[in-house]
Amino acid sequence: MQKIITNLIILVFLILISLIIILSTIGIETNRFNDLITKKINQSNNSFNLKLTTIKFKLDIKKVSLFLETINPKIDYKEIIIPAKNIKVYVNFLSLLKSEPKIHKINFILDQIDVEQLKKISTTLKPSNFTSYVYNNVKQGKLNTELEVYLNDKNLFENFIARGSVSNLTTKIKKDIN
Repeated sequence: MQKIITNLIILVFLILISLIIILSTIGIETNRFNDLITKKINQSNNSFNLKLTTIKFKLDIKKVSLFLETINPKIDYKEIIIPAKNIKVYVNFLSLLKSEPKIHKINFILDQIDVEQLKKISTTLKPSNFTSYVYNNVKQGKLNTELEVYLNDKNLFENFIARGSVSNLTTKIKKDIN
């Protein structure tokens, strides 16, 4: 009897470890969360439209949290297509079991954006010194961007962090200085 219980405990332990490995590396692919994510992201801004194909349900071991990931989503902001590599949505696991899931963070990793695309996007932003500088003085370059958006308990925008790098930048600083 003791041998059966020991073997059963070992079997459950091996299943649990293999499930953690699968969730942290490959993930489980589903279409169930497409509507949830698009509604939550689109509710904050009416001029923002997001279309997803498939979503992978994964486990982030470092942060001990679950996240939903999609690759190559279609992001349309004021009729301008924004190239994206992937989107990760960090969700409270217990809230998934309830009817109202709580999203902690959304991580957008964008494809390389050319200066011409950046100029189109910047025209949709509020008038500012940055927008006028980009539109009038930046001649060429490529922008790599990662954007983390944090939401509060009511799934409303709270804060964001933007990271990125610029390559092959040509800009006009003053009349004769490039």
